Amino acid sequence: MREIKTVTVLGANGAMGAGSAGVIAAFGNAKVYMLARDLEKAKDGVEKAYNSVKAEVIRKNLIPGTYEADLERCVSESDWVFELVAESYEVKEPINARIAKSRKPGTIVSTVSSGLSIERLAKAFDEDGQKHYYGTHFFNPPYKMVLCELVTHPGNDKKLTKDLGDYLSNKLGRAVVYTNDTPAFAGNRVGFQLMNEVAIFAEKHADKGGIALMDEIMGGYTGRAMGPLATVDFVGLDVHKAIVDNIYDNTKDAAHSTFKLPAYMQKMIDEGKLGMKAKGGLTKITKTADGKKEKFVYNILTGAYDPYPKFDIAYIPKVKKLIQESNYKAAMDIVKTAKGMEADIARYFIARYISYSLSIVGEVVETKEMVDMAMGFGFNWVPASAFVDFLGGPKDTIAIMEKSKIPVPAILAKAKPGKKFYELGNILDPRSLFKG
Repeated sequence: MREIKTVTVLGANGAMGAGSAGVIAAFGNAKVYMLARDLEKAKDGVEKAYNSVKAEVIRKNLIPGTYEADLERCVSESDWVFELVAESYEVKEPINARIAKSRKPGTIVSTVSSGLSIERLAKAFDEDGQKHYYGTHFFNPPYKMVLCELVTHPGNDKKLTKDLGDYLSNKLGRAVVYTNDTPAFAGNRVGFQLMNEVAIFAEKHADKGGIALMDEIMGGYTGRAMGPLATVDFVGLDVHKAIVDNIYDNTKDAAHSTFKLPAYMQKMIDEGKLGMKAKGGLTKITKTADGKKEKFVYNILTGAYDPYPKFDIAYIPKVKKLIQESNYKAAMDIVKTAKGMEADIARYFIARYISYSLSIVGEVVETKEMVDMAMGFGFNWVPASAFVDFLGGPKDTIAIMEKSKIPVPAILAKAKPGKKFYELGNILDPRSLFKG
């Protein structure tokens, strides 16, 4: 396994940079140079790193500095340079040019990009630098979200990739998913497909409850900790747009049209309604004079915020009760047979999620286990392969796909009947990801 004693983190004051530095210092026992635009920001990053892991012993390993005064010296001493600056080529490429001048042979350089081309970013380096350049897409917050997508490009060395993967897994405690250099990689490619298509359906059903209705239909009983549109609100509508636009512009798969950003979301972005960070997006929470919280939801038809509605969808309480009783198979049996528009939509999206997850095997990842790990560890969503088993196996799942007019991926069509489809049970128990 690769030995990494000194690390430089660029962008150390952000939540991801500080959190990653905390993980590297605590689990990797490495000296970490934490660089930011100015020293106060870097010192703030040190405090955030410490608070993320709550381990006093790491303080001595966290050393603040600035890009202007310290970058070249710190890079020249480092075994790994971990770059987490803003998600654009215009910011990352000049930083890479500076790193390339000071990097010693054998030093790993990686970026936390969630979708930029790793091969393009590697071009700032010489042959040895390109061989040692990777995407290391940590998920936020790194201490709690253990997924790391290790993104390779054609210039990488397979032995080095394995060594780095072993270090990330065995030393830093990451769940490592090896992905090819494709738009949005694995987790975001699948996750944002579902979220954006749910947003499109919210517009189609704006007169029946829109955003709130879709999150009710696609709630915790469908195997996720947070509704898809609540997740968009959490990550920010601007971030959501950047990811789906990138996928829409750079892919042409069977789900291509579902990555087109709905017009109402663009309108909200233009108006600064970006989500939780802007104190209002798809939903908004206010306080009354007596301190009571009230939740509102964006009305796609009027552009106003309405009180968040309650729904009475007959099958959902029954499913939730069975999940509370740990009877997941019976819960999914109800989802499979329930009548009505809402159940049809739930089945459509469950089928779409399974289909799209498995469809990227071969292009983005080499095995279905890689995409299962990406969704389970990166999004806290029940992995697609596990859903197949909960639905009764490949045959029953294919029947739902065909009825919902969803493409059946080859890997599912070729699956052996009577054999478990999900193979990560000893690593990730999917039952814990259903919410009743």
